[in-house]
Order: sequence, then structure tokens, then C-alpha cells
Amino acid sequence: MPANLPPQYFEVEEKYRQAKTIEEKLYYLKEMLAICPKHKGTEKLQKEIKTKISKLKKELSKKPKVSRTVWYHFEKQGAGQIVVCGSPNSGKSSLVKFLTNANTEIADYPFTTKIPVAGMMKYENIQIQLIDCPPLKEGLAPWYFHLLRTADVLLYLFDLSQDSLLDEAEANFKILEKGRINIFKKEEINYKKTVFCGNKLDGENAQFRYQLFLEFLKSYSSLEELKIIAISVKEKRNLEELKKLLFESLEIIRVYTKPPGKPPELKEPIVLKKNATILDAAEALHKDFVRNLKYARLWDNKNFFGQRVEKNHILKDGDIVEFHI
Repeated sequence: MPANLPPQYFEVEEKYRQAKTIEEKLYYLKEMLAICPKHKGTEKLQKEIKTKISKLKKELSKKPKVSRTVWYHFEKQGAGQIVVCGSPNSGKSSLVKFLTNANTEIADYPFTTKIPVAGMMKYENIQIQLIDCPPLKEGLAPWYFHLLRTADVLLYLFDLSQDSLLDEAEANFKILEKGRINIFKKEEINYKKTVFCGNKLDGENAQFRYQLFLEFLKSYSSLEELKIIAISVKEKRNLEELKKLLFESLEIIRVYTKPPGKPPELKEPIVLKKNATILDAAEALHKDFVRNLKYARLWDNKNFFGQRVEKNHILKDGDIVEFHI
């Protein structure tokens, strides 16, 4: 069976061949593995890539720590991971600090953030991980694009106080494109969901610049397909709306459990992907639930008030499920 590898695979493979450090080679091998189609025709290729990754990891573990190239990675925590990126001095650190209380450095000059910093943002009864990244610029290290690519969603922050915001955005979009981060074309393999956020709405002519930016985005995509908002961190304007938009962008739902004969447990929901089923919720609780599940009852304040539902019933945000084992 032919492998039928996509063009992106060969682009990454060439970068792997040119890579000089172990960290870079590992990065591109993992990208090759992610891009490689998963079918019988690629089983041998997948095995070869995994073997190379394993060998490089062993080699990396033997290297003295002082000689290692810095590499940043954050294990996903909470209901989802959102990476904040954008132009210098756009207010990324101020936003992340306000939403998460993360220990980010803030100053009125560009390139204050030198390394990525993570914090947890509370949204209603769940936590969402935000990562404040250094500004977009030419010559970024491979780990930077690794953070963007592995995130669930990107938050692109732009500065509504700058007349140059369109030029900066155009340059930033090219940088992302070079790093194989696609924030507009959903049909492409390297697409990454992105929320566009204009900060410093409190500034003079900020609303005018925001409208200009919306017109500018039309050259890339239909506005109906994009998630866009304008805020002011300084005046705390539209920040709750931003949190809601970020939650919606993750495309997740919160499902609550109810022990038979008892009230529902509404403090710690099960977080699932959109269109998850009763069986998905059962598996999230415990694998034995799936095997032993007899039936489930559902409450949703609309159509279901304790009725039995099929195991493949699609759940919605806020549903309450009573499992019968």
C-alpha cells in the first residue's frame, strides 16, 4: 500500500535533515510523525521515525546539562491550553497576569517577556491554562512554534494604540506561516484555532483602528468564521467576554454526574470534547463504567428530566447524567 505522504511531510523532512542540534531533530521528527497519515502503508515509516526519536532521546539524556539547548514545553493542565502570542508591547503579559495571577514581568517597553510563563485562568467552575509567550519576531527558536502547534487554541493579541498594527500583523502572519502555523484555513492540516484580540481599546482612535483591522482580516478569511474581540486590560473592559470566547473556542462541554437518589455534583464537572457521548462521559469517570454500564438518565432543563437515554446520546454543556452500573 502506498504511503501517500502530504507535501508538508517532505518540507519537515528537509528541515530535519538540515537540523544541527538533537533538540531540533527531535522536534522535526515528532512533526513528521504527527503529519504522517496513519494507515497500513505507513506502518514501516512510522516505526522508523519512532526508532529515531527513541535513539535521539537516549542520546540527549547522556549529554551534559550545560550543553543542552533550551527547550520549553508545558504539560497541558485544566480544561484546555491557550497560548498567547502577538507583537511586542501589545499587553500579553498584563492580560495573562490579570486573568491568571501568573508571575509575568510587565514593562512599558517591548520584548519584556524573554521566556514563556504559564498560569491558570478560572472560568466559572473550570480552569484553563494560559501561556504568555515572547513577542513574535524573525528567527524564533523551534520550541516557540512547538508551543503554538501543540496548544489547543492561540490567542493573537494586537495593539489598538499603534498606527502600525496592520503592518505588524502582516509581518506576524508571515512568521507564523513560515513556522507552519496556519490560523485561517481550516481545511489545511496545520490549521490552529485562533482568537483575535485587540487590546488598549481605551486609547485614542482605538475603535477606528479596530474597524481597520477587521477590514484587513477580510483579505485572509471571512469574518463570520473568525473569533474576534476588542478589550482594554487597563480599564478591565470586555475581559469577561474574552474569557467566554476563549472557553467557546476550546469546543468543550461540562457534564455533571448525579448519584442515584441524590442531588447532582455541580462543583467539579467532567470536561469533554464537543459532541461527546454518554459512553465518553462514562469512560472519563472510569473504564469499568463503560464495560458495566446498564443505562443512564439525563437532565438538561429543556427536553430531558431524568429520562433514560441511549449510550451514544450526544451530550451538551451543562447536562447532568445519572449512571446505572
